[in-house]
Amino acid sequence: MTGWTEFGERLAEQLAVLPAGAIVKIVEAGPLPGHQRFAQFAQTDSELLAELVGDEFLEPTARPDETGHRLIIETGWQEPDSDHGPYWWVELPWPVNTAIYRQLAAMVVTGLRDAFRITDPGSLTYTAWNKNEDERDLHLPLLGLARQV
Repeated sequence: MTGWTEFGERLAEQLAVLPAGAIVKIVEAGPLPGHQRFAQFAQTDSELLAELVGDEFLEPTARPDETGHRLIIETGWQEPDSDHGPYWWVELPWPVNTAIYRQLAAMVVTGLRDAFRITDPGSLTYTAWNKNEDERDLHLPLLGLARQV
């Protein structure tokens, strides 16, 4: 993977073909617990839920600063609340058009790169499964990321 632009394009393509029941987590490889910044997705029959890690899961040095929080909000993420738990979130009706997948991917890039200060998307890995198919692993080659082991 060459950079954040390519990651965003690949993410939009992969989100567009997720099956109902898909659960996807994109996480930094390597950091100790309390430092792993991530985005995660849940595809249902009627919506796509996207989340960014919330502050309460992160050590203070891994959290976004004030500017980062502002960027997350300005990009369109909803603040953590009692219905969605401690995550930044957005829910989209499903299916959506290609432009909306691109917009969501751009939100993820802004969150991970600009707010959470992850310098290289090559440091990301993913895990994915389909809860509607006995938790069967999903392989997501369009992401261009290593699968988390």
